[in-house]
Amino acid sequence: MLPQGLDDNLGWLLAQVCRAHGTVLANAVSGIPHGMRGYQALCGAMHGSARNQAQLGRQLDVDRTVMVYLVDDLVAAGLVERVVDPDDRRNKLIQGTEAGRKLLETTKAAILSAEAEVLAPLAHKDQDRFRQMLRAVVAYDLGGR
Repeated sequence: MLPQGLDDNLGWLLAQVCRAHGTVLANAVSGIPHGMRGYQALCGAMHGSARNQAQLGRQLDVDRTVMVYLVDDLVAAGLVERVVDPDDRRNKLIQGTEAGRKLLETTKAAILSAEAEVLAPLAHKDQDRFRQMLRAVVAYDLGGR
């Protein structure tokens, strides 16, 4: 049963979903340095969502000094590599490695399983709709409103 007075409070509801999500995902991302942040950075590197470490840090909302340590640890684990940008030799591109791709695939499967546990109370079509609604809110927020 939901606490009376909080059952319609968006902040509290989102916090509870995030807590449940974080709990089940901790195990799914445990093989990646820095857990969920490392997973997000690995995704960005594998999919080329940012040209460089600074852009990736901005996408993930990670301080640039923290981002250096995060990428350093992913490089040390053999999951990503820094490559000289052919368009600007002062710039380093962050690219995923084959080991990173393999780990990302297995981690994504573990995450899907964990997320299915969190979303189990919803019908599959409602799970898809929930994700669509979240994407719309995030896209609106990232678009500068």
